[in-house]
Formats: sequence, structure tokens, C-alpha cells
Amino acid sequence: MNASAADPASARAARLNRAYPWVVLGISFMTVAAAFGCRAAFALFFVAVIEEFHWSRGLAAGALTLGSVAWTLSAPVWGQMLDRLGPRVVFPAGAGLMAAGFAVSAMTHAVWHYYLGMGLLVGLGFAALPMTSQATVITNWFVRKRGMAMGLAASGIGVGIFLVVPATEGLIVALGWRNAYLVLAGVMLAAVVPLNLFFQRRRPQDMGLLPDFGATTPMGSRGPRRAQDSGGVTLAAALRNYRFWALAGGFVLGAIPVHMVLVHQVAAMVDAGLSREFGAWVLGLTGLFTTFTMIGMGTLSDRIGSERAYTIGSLALVGGILVILYLDRMPEVAVVSLYPPLFAVGFGSRQGLYPTIAADIFHGKHFGSIIGLLALSIGTGAGVGPWLAGYLHDISGSYASSCWIGIVLCVLSLACIWIVAPSKGAD
Repeated sequence: MNASAADPASARAARLNRAYPWVVLGISFMTVAAAFGCRAAFALFFVAVIEEFHWSRGLAAGALTLGSVAWTLSAPVWGQMLDRLGPRVVFPAGAGLMAAGFAVSAMTHAVWHYYLGMGLLVGLGFAALPMTSQATVITNWFVRKRGMAMGLAASGIGVGIFLVVPATEGLIVALGWRNAYLVLAGVMLAAVVPLNLFFQRRRPQDMGLLPDFGATTPMGSRGPRRAQDSGGVTLAAALRNYRFWALAGGFVLGAIPVHMVLVHQVAAMVDAGLSREFGAWVLGLTGLFTTFTMIGMGTLSDRIGSERAYTIGSLALVGGILVILYLDRMPEVAVVSLYPPLFAVGFGSRQGLYPTIAADIFHGKHFGSIIGLLALSIGTGAGVGPWLAGYLHDISGSYASSCWIGIVLCVLSLACIWIVAPSKGAD
């Protein structure tokens, strides 16, 4: 009797062990696709808002800077909430705040309206949803193939940019930028909130399952880098570790050039005599390439180590920045051929590898708080980059100085990651 009752239960657990990790990855994929796609569309709204209100680029980009300040300051709080309340509370709350921000942005008639909507509310909501937050879930379900799993989830960023950005340009042309914002609000509410509220799970043990599709993971099966995690280090212990601070430095220095380019690339193409529609198409194509580079970077980090994968990404990012620097000397076919793959590899080395690198060193039951604090650095870079590029453009009339600064920061970020040496694993 007991044996016969146990057999169906064990068979169900085996089926869930095989299937539910893909559910977890799929929900993370959809979440970052919606969040990053809608946020990346700022590059289009940026041009449309400037055209309507005649704001300076520094003033308009300041909304995203305020959003990044909100992201930066709230990220540790979201991290602690993930440790305590889990993703089924935190992720729907973040999506709801982003939707509210888009709705407020649609009603903009003064600068402070835009700063409240696209700045404060979108920034607070987005802070709950990026890959640093998704990592607190994914790293519990995957141990031996953590880089691959993180890359698969992060590929949603590219899909989101590829689908949402061109669609948003079509909405702006057909309905106006205000109605386009309302559509994005609906996307966040319809796609992100219910999936996470009803189906996302923090760890396999919550369902009586095991990581890695039910496989046991002996201590040291992949060396110190992929050993089965136990309690992990505390936040206080991480703050006493030089690797935490080197990692934070690498994150902020690496995020500044990425977000410089991400926000201003369409404006730079318009400055070079290209159309906004062409810029939107190139940005969407970049998203398509990013879909594959996120997976590639994660898989590559599993095979050759995160330092080497990050090196490849940094060199590609420098190449993408050089394309932006010399846009006025390039035919359209060269821009389309060179920029999307180069920037996609560089972008993938940041969004795809940052949470993986952090998990290699600090994963454990306090990882949400630790990655939340590290997200301060990413948020700082995401805020400084767009504002700095806009400010330098306002005083110089070009993006040249921003591009050279971005290249220098790429090199400094790479040096920090090699100092951290994530392939060594936890201390």
C-alpha cells in the first residue's frame, strides 16, 4: 500500500525535476525580456520627447539618471526582500511599479512628470527585475551549469530588445509616444505579473525537488567554482573581502560605457545623418544578436572561465564604441554589419556574466542581499553613463569624448575582473 502510493509520488517528483527548471528559466526569460525591452525603448522616447519639448539632451537623459539612482538605492532593499519574501512577491511588485511609471510618463507635460514616471517609478520597479535579481532564483535551481542557465535566461534581454524596440517605434509613429507608453505599461502588467505571481519558485526544495534536474551534486564535482553551495558567506563577511570591492568596481566601470551607448546610440545615428527608423532597426537587430551572445557568454564562462569570457566581451564592446565614434564615416551597410554583433557581445558580457561571477564567489542563503548590494554598482553605472554622455554632448556638440572615456573604462573594468579571479571560486 505504502509502496504503491509512493510510486506515483516519486514519478511525479521525477517529472517535475525534469520540467520545472525550464519553467523557472522561462519565467526569468520573459521577465527580463519585458523589463529590458521596455527600458531600452527609452532610446526612442528620448528622441521623441526632445523633439516635442525641445529639452537639452542632458536634461532629458536626467530622467534615466534619476531612475538609475532609484535603482541603485533600492537594489539592496529588493535583495533583502528576495531573501525574506521570495520572487512571487518581489517580481510582481517591480513590474507593477514599472507599469505605473510608464503610465505617468504618458501624461508628461513638464519635466518633473517625466522624472517621476520614467525616472523614479520605472527605476524603482526595474531594480527588482534585472539579471542580478533573477540570479537569486536561477542559482538555486542550477549549480553545475550555472553559466549556461544564466545565459539562457539573460538571452531574454536580447529577445526583448529585438521585439519591443521596433514595435515601440511603430507604436510611436502610429499612435504617438504617449499611447506607446500606455501599451508598454500593459505589457508589464499582462506578461510579468501573473507569470511570477502564480508560477515562479525561489528554490527547488520548496517543491520537494533537487537542483540540476534532480541530480545530486557531490561536493567539489566541478572544483571550488561549481561546488555544491551550503550556507555561503554572510553579507558582513563579503563586505570584509577585497574581492567584493574589486567586483563592485568592475561592475560600475563596466556598466557606464554600456549604458552610455544603449541610451544614446539612436541619437548618435540621427546626428550622423541616419534616420530614427534606421536607428530603431539597428537597435532591434542588436537585440537579436544579444539573444545568442547571452547564451554564448554563459556557456563560454563555464568552459574557459569568466575572466577570459569577459575579456572577449570587453574587446567587442570597445569595437562597438569605435563604430559609434566613426558613424559619420561609415556607410549604412558597415554600421549594420559591424555594430550589432560587436555591441551584443559586449552587452552580453555584462548582463550575462555579472550575476554568474558574483554567484561563483558569494552564492548561499545570503546571496540576495549580497547581489543586491553589488547591484548598487551596476545601477550607479547605468545612471552615470547616460547623463555623462548627454552632458558632454551638450557642451561639445558630439559624442567623441564620451566614446573615448567609455573605452578607457572598459579597460579598467577588465582589470578589476581579473583581480577578482572568479574562476578561483569562493574563498
